[in-house]
Amino acid sequence: MNKNKDTFPGLAYIRLTKPIITLSVAFSALTGFVLNEQSFSRGWLSMYFGVLLIAAGSSVINQIQETSSDRLMERTRHRPLPSEVVNLTQASAWAGILSISGAVILWFLVNPKASILAILTLAWYNGIYTPLKRYTPWAILPGAIVGAIPPAIGWTAAGGSLLHPHIIFLSFFFFIGQIPHFWLILLRYGEDYKKAGFPSITSTFNYRQISQLTFTWTTATATAAIMLPFFGIIQSTVMSYIIIGLSLVLIISFYKWPGIKNPIYVNKAFILMNIYFLLIMILIITDSVFL
Repeated sequence: MNKNKDTFPGLAYIRLTKPIITLSVAFSALTGFVLNEQSFSRGWLSMYFGVLLIAAGSSVINQIQETSSDRLMERTRHRPLPSEVVNLTQASAWAGILSISGAVILWFLVNPKASILAILTLAWYNGIYTPLKRYTPWAILPGAIVGAIPPAIGWTAAGGSLLHPHIIFLSFFFFIGQIPHFWLILLRYGEDYKKAGFPSITSTFNYRQISQLTFTWTTATATAAIMLPFFGIIQSTVMSYIIIGLSLVLIISFYKWPGIKNPIYVNKAFILMNIYFLLIMILIITDSVFL
């Protein structure tokens, strides 16, 4: 018996939702909501829970779509579907319950526009990005749109217009940040992806070139964050300086690391990028509510 195989089916259902990712998606939607409202006003919890459910459903659908390839990769072969802790019928039912529940909550307890945007995100992730990964390593570019929509869901849930400069630039920041984030995943597990038949950028560029490209996109992400105060998204001078400091730390860290071919550095870079985004979201929320 595989020691990594889930022995508690309930845990397998949770793992199917990729909880860390879905919580992050919902938190980015909350950032957009609070930015618009300047507070945790009525409706934020329904919005957060609705986005969390539909993002979880999308993650389950993704694992259903990639079950065959997941069996071939070391990092994914112990997931609930490849390890057969959960079967396809059970996973499909779970995905339907989560996705429909999330869409219904957003439609009736928040507003239809937020629900439509959430459904669009699911359709884009599962209907366009996931299949496209099979054909090109550049799927990360349209795939980055998935990261840009959740803040707009929150903004719309609070009654904001999608044409407002604040949400346009905030979504742009999340879009830019998804690209080095995705590349770091590909770099860390490039050989695994090749084994499963996914095209990899390591076949097109050498590691030195990929390192330079990742650094360029990381710098672009940090620069976009520094611009947040100039677009009125951050009002506090103190918060502005904190964001500048964090962004410089991110740039310097990526610049000084000896190379991203080493898995240790790729893993550190990935963790740092995630922490950076979490801190930026916390700073936006804090600035909106308390300052």
